[in-house]
Amino acid sequence: MHEAERGDTVRRIAREGDPDRALAALFAPREPRADLFALYAFNVELARIAEQVSEPGLGAIRLQWWREAVERAAKGEATGHPVADAIGAALKRRRLTRRRIEALIDARSFDVETKIMPDWASLEAYLADTAGALFALGAECLGARGPSLEPASSQAGLAYGLTGLMRALPVHAASGRVDLPADALIRHGTSPESVLAGKTSDGLLVVLAEMRRKARDALDAARHHVAQLDAPAQTAFLPLCLVNPHLAALEKSGRDPLREIAGINPLTRLWRMASWNPSGRRS
Repeated sequence: MHEAERGDTVRRIAREGDPDRALAALFAPREPRADLFALYAFNVELARIAEQVSEPGLGAIRLQWWREAVERAAKGEATGHPVADAIGAALKRRRLTRRRIEALIDARSFDVETKIMPDWASLEAYLADTAGALFALGAECLGARGPSLEPASSQAGLAYGLTGLMRALPVHAASGRVDLPADALIRHGTSPESVLAGKTSDGLLVVLAEMRRKARDALDAARHHVAQLDAPAQTAFLPLCLVNPHLAALEKSGRDPLREIAGINPLTRLWRMASWNPSGRRS
């Protein structure tokens, strides 16, 4: 596959699987933009594994394939997979932190094996290694380093990740997966089994309200740290501007969280990204 064709394929995968981050990448400086698309397409491919396999063992094999493919591609070897080759090149070119790449792959073991989130600590660790690592790696593509990157990415991952999991709740529950902390559900008189059965209870609504509060608190913390990064690196955190409108859609009165996927107007997405200021007031 020629380089131009590979680039087109990588961008298409990123746009189709993660439209918010793909849109945000267009606001980044032109030179590192291809590496951002490679990173986001890589994450899309990892996230899809749980949907594509019929048993955990097959998922584990695919995750191992990605570990080995990224390692080979980073050494300049052609793997034959456009996304693996692109992320390998980005890893080498941008000197991306290997442990974050490894965490991004390892965290997907939950998607293919566990499927029921046991508690808040496990949920926060999962989001740190998925959404949080992705924010950090995106910022690294744009030259970010220094003490503010870790707290910015971890809080951003918590805010954006919690919001994304609540939005995806109907889809995940239908596939036998519950990303809400089981201990919180049980504490409020419900359970993961009730969620999988499609029962929208008062306890479920309380847990979701708690998750929205945590997401908003994390968003405020993330913005404080993001504002201390260089302007180009802040572009990697642009998807944060969609957290509050998504949360507003999620808490709309009369909405059934197990049957309705909350969304916002595409023009609203574009306008918020074009006007976002991480150091400004909550928007």
